[in-house]
Amino acid sequence: MIRNTAAIVGGIVIAFLTVMLVDMLNHTIFPPPSGLDFSNPEATRPYLDTLPVGAFLLIMASSVVAAFVGTLAASYAGTIRPRSCAIIVGGMVFAATVANFIAIPHPMWLTIATLLGIVVSAWLAMWIATGSTAEVTSD
Repeated sequence: MIRNTAAIVGGIVIAFLTVMLVDMLNHTIFPPPSGLDFSNPEATRPYLDTLPVGAFLLIMASSVVAAFVGTLAASYAGTIRPRSCAIIVGGMVFAATVANFIAIPHPMWLTIATLLGIVVSAWLAMWIATGSTAEVTSD
């Protein structure tokens, strides 16, 4: 139980660190105007309208890669129910991304592609880590 909890927490931490690192890279390549308040959707809309496709692809990559590495880590570290650990971590990345897209308006194509990419990458990571082995149900 403790190891599975640690696997979930570790997977979430790895996922969110991945998002932070890729977002830092994105803001280095495509710097936002100084003083931009990302909590104000009306202030971010003009900035988002000026971004090239590459910036949006990095936004998508941050969440998709985060879902993959976080889910993979949780699946490998979880002993009793690695698939459950993976689903929880993938679900957390998905939920955080939805919250981000609600808070900061993004193009619809980016929202749909990112959310689909998270599901696919989390499933792929879980499949790689667990293969076709059955889950152990006893402690």
